[in-house]
Amino acid sequence: MIKFFRKIRQKTLTENKFGKYLTYAIGEIILVVIGILIALSINNFNNSRQERKIEQEYLLSLQTEFEINLMKINNSIKENKERVDAVDNMLTLFDNNVRDTISDKAISKIMYSVFSGEAIYNPSNGVLTDIISSGNLNLIQNKKLRQRLASFESKLEFLKIVENAVKSMKFELKNQLNKNGSIRKVLIDRGLNFEHKSISDSVNNRVIFSLTEFENSLLDYYLTIKAENGARAFGGIKEEIEQILVDLDLEIKK
Repeated sequence: MIKFFRKIRQKTLTENKFGKYLTYAIGEIILVVIGILIALSINNFNNSRQERKIEQEYLLSLQTEFEINLMKINNSIKENKERVDAVDNMLTLFDNNVRDTISDKAISKIMYSVFSGEAIYNPSNGVLTDIISSGNLNLIQNKKLRQRLASFESKLEFLKIVENAVKSMKFELKNQLNKNGSIRKVLIDRGLNFEHKSISDSVNNRVIFSLTEFENSLLDYYLTIKAENGARAFGGIKEEIEQILVDLDLEIKK
């Protein structure tokens, strides 16, 4: 088509028909512009299609990652609930009427359940971190989902503060047990056999439940881990993950 216009334009120029020459020249320019616009449109379409393909891959990977995170946070909540119940049970031992009705082994079992293990949440964030660090978060079209993903890691900061507070309180409890009780006694009652005798074999852990300082520390620990399952810690993270999964599912199904 452009060659056709060019031949006519050259013919009109030789025939000294400048008006027609100008008309055909403009027509030729318009065709070139239209060709460029079509090429750009096709290129934009291909780029957009490629971006949507990458977005879908990201969405599916994020869905898998946050399903794992939901499982992890549910486990953390479950483990923390067990810890709360264990401390709640241990607090009853400050009542002489309760403590005098159970055996040393039963007391050691309660103490072991309190001091062994911690409820820690370690999220999987490899995919999310990669998307953010590569600058590709904008490929996700849903603005609300994009904002939730961008702020997810910052929501973990308060949880880390709570977890550190719990660790500090538990460390203090262990210190008081080290000073006034016998870890060895707990382990023996739990079935661990030591080859040699020890000076701590005669220590009775019942005495620690007559100490107000230990009870106060245990109460602080109890209130903190109980709050840890609330909306500002584990509970809030769980709700955020569930909402992200809902948004991801909606985007994937579009």
